[in-house]
Amino acid sequence: MHGFGQPALLQAGIALALPGVFFFKRLWLIAERLRLSSQSEVLRTYYQSEFLVVVSTVVAVLFAVGFAGMQLRALSYLVAVLTGGAVSAPVAGVMLSIVLFGYVVIGGMRAVGYLGAIQAVLLAAVLIGLSGFALVGLGGFGALNDGLVALAADPARAGLFSVAGVIQFTAGIGREAAAGHEGTAMASLGLFVALTGFQASPLAAKLVMSTRSPRGLAAGQTWVLAGFGGALVVGCLGVLGTAPLIDPRLTIPSMLPSISPWFAAWLFLGLVAGVQLLAGLALMTAGEALVRHIYKPWFHSTLGARHTVTVTRIVIGLLALTSVCMQALTPVTLSALGSLALPLSVQLWTPLLGICWLRWMGRGAVMAGVGFGIVGVLLTEPAGHAALSFLGLDLPWGRWPWTLHSALWGLVPNICVTLLVAAFTQRYKLNDEAQDVRSLLDGTLRSGPRVRALKSTAWSAVLAWLFLAVGPGLIFGNTAFVGTDGTWLVGMPSQWGWAVLFWAAGLGLIWFLSYKMEMASPLSMQIPLIRHPRDCAMIKRRRNGSDCAPLSSLWRLQVPWSC
Repeated sequence: MHGFGQPALLQAGIALALPGVFFFKRLWLIAERLRLSSQSEVLRTYYQSEFLVVVSTVVAVLFAVGFAGMQLRALSYLVAVLTGGAVSAPVAGVMLSIVLFGYVVIGGMRAVGYLGAIQAVLLAAVLIGLSGFALVGLGGFGALNDGLVALAADPARAGLFSVAGVIQFTAGIGREAAAGHEGTAMASLGLFVALTGFQASPLAAKLVMSTRSPRGLAAGQTWVLAGFGGALVVGCLGVLGTAPLIDPRLTIPSMLPSISPWFAAWLFLGLVAGVQLLAGLALMTAGEALVRHIYKPWFHSTLGARHTVTVTRIVIGLLALTSVCMQALTPVTLSALGSLALPLSVQLWTPLLGICWLRWMGRGAVMAGVGFGIVGVLLTEPAGHAALSFLGLDLPWGRWPWTLHSALWGLVPNICVTLLVAAFTQRYKLNDEAQDVRSLLDGTLRSGPRVRALKSTAWSAVLAWLFLAVGPGLIFGNTAFVGTDGTWLVGMPSQWGWAVLFWAAGLGLIWFLSYKMEMASPLSMQIPLIRHPRDCAMIKRRRNGSDCAPLSSLWRLQVPWSC
């Protein structure tokens, strides 16, 4: 209902693919070399920092309880609408959570992976079906744009089709209203940065580290996420977002009851699959992180493999129960916690950057940066405001001051503090595992002459795309495809045409980085296990089932230990 005020949302496919190209191949190599299977293990091994492990675990819990809980709550409301109130939203939430809990606990990672692939296909089919039904209801794409033209002619609603400047120095939502609307170019950039937070999360790391080979990374980031996924977002979600502006009856809850029962049931099952795709992975990752990386090493180091599996299943059940209770009893708190998941996950980019690319980012630097980043997020989100208000403190700004997303308010001080501390700790010595990781990456991913010659071109292309597609250059999209007489030259709003143009450019950029720059290109070499005496003792413990055996028993992972 907010129009094209934040067109960076239409670049969601590129937002998910771009960080994957930069980091996933290197993360997979590190995990294979050290035989690790989660983000927390990588952070603990490389930085030896329990603080970063806790941050990663908290982010996983926020995704499992808050972010996924918000999606399940919306889906439960949809069930109540479809059944005419015969099944209430709380009852629907319980039923959906029981199904989710069942296949996550029984099937583990293998079930989440296989069902996730099916669920992704179902979700894509549903988006295509719903957008097609919306177009049919309006009379076609031409009728959709005719309706948008009529809306644009209304001065009171003309702001729906343009970006409100580069930035507005307001006190934030709830304190000071922006001129026109909150959708500035910098607001779009902040939203884009927040979307990249999913790829920095423990959920994405779990998926990457659970794959047997990195050969599919380039194709997955280029053709699946940026290509097919980006096309769905810029096309189908664009239609679903604009159709209700013309006819309020074309919202998803309103459309489903008005179409044939069989078609509506198929669409609803696809929506369920889409929500459970994220929720299942989030529950599994959070449960494992709490037990294997917090409870076991801190409180019960002698916990055996069988009991670790049992405790993990109990924790997953408690997380699901917590989410259900919050959906029914404290939806405002659930929303506040869910809104923290992405911006807090963004703060993990600096330690991941230090691991994968910049070896001079030491332990103290990234810990300080992440700490300041978390503070920046909390001070610009309702959850942090509520906590300070409980303590009797009232901040003079609201949510997202200066129309900047909280992800940016955290990431900017995060990067600045990390660079500042790193400048004074250049003599930081890496531990054995970290040194081995640096040697592996420097040796295995050494660039050839052709790639080195293209580096400046690649960086220039990335910066130019970010500036024009999701940054300050978005203001050019307001008039790029508008004629002198005010007509839309491409048969759609100018910002929509601008988004389609830069989605295509973004797809080319992802292809260039993945294949030509070899950032996600396939590897055909065997990665040997790191070898030194401490590892031999660790591997023997794991073989005896006293350390990490639950990986293979609970999550059905085949970990090729050898010494």
